[in-house]
Amino acid sequence: MNPCAKLRYFLPLLALGLLAGCSDAPPPMQTVRDHYFYGGLAAFHEDMHPEAARQWQRAAELGDGEAARNLGHLYRQGLGVEADGHIAAAWYQVAADAGVISAEYNLGMLYMKGGTGLPADPAEGLKRLGQAAAAGFIPAKAELDRLAAPPPPAAAVAAAEPPPSAAEPPAAEPAPLRMQIGSYRTKAAAEQDWKRLRLKTLRPEVVANTVEGQGRWYRLVAVGPPEAVEAFCGSAQAKGMSCWSRNRRNPVAK
Repeated sequence: MNPCAKLRYFLPLLALGLLAGCSDAPPPMQTVRDHYFYGGLAAFHEDMHPEAARQWQRAAELGDGEAARNLGHLYRQGLGVEADGHIAAAWYQVAADAGVISAEYNLGMLYMKGGTGLPADPAEGLKRLGQAAAAGFIPAKAELDRLAAPPPPAAAVAAAEPPPSAAEPPAAEPAPLRMQIGSYRTKAAAEQDWKRLRLKTLRPEVVANTVEGQGRWYRLVAVGPPEAVEAFCGSAQAKGMSCWSRNRRNPVAK
């Protein structure tokens, strides 16, 4: 090989090595995974569910745990793919193995209720919920507490209801909750996603965060009344979006 040919061969490798060594640049494979993950997210927001499934499957095959969890949502609900409880459980398992704690909770709920072609398995469901609760996922602990609590007798419920009184002091205003909606590579992307969501009862916060090995990310956080936060989280998770409030989990990011 002549010297010029050698230079053409090694120059791209040298440039790639320099890029990987830069503290602000994510690893090349992370960039590829992000490409497919956010492509799937954009397709999902446009109700292009088959394309979202295709993009997320590619990201999951490259090791993206959050993409695997989102695929589990699609197969559980039959969005863009044929509903299949077994495949949903398999993708949730991939996500859980990748360290996505919420996927362990999703597995627990799937086994508790069953899915398309997947019979309910309460014993396995309780096991998975227990693992998620032990890892600090608050919805899992709340579900275990709910399942463990005996239903109160009807008479006790009636007796516990206090009679209305004009002398009762006004209820204290509930403290606002902080809900993380997602993580983004740029502040502009986070602000653009907030405009798209149009959450009039909540106010946004964009928090810069440096992730080791991945550079700077920007977390989009919504702040507002607990009922507004919980309502949005419920609707977001039903659509397969990542969402958590501070009374649920501390870090589906997107």
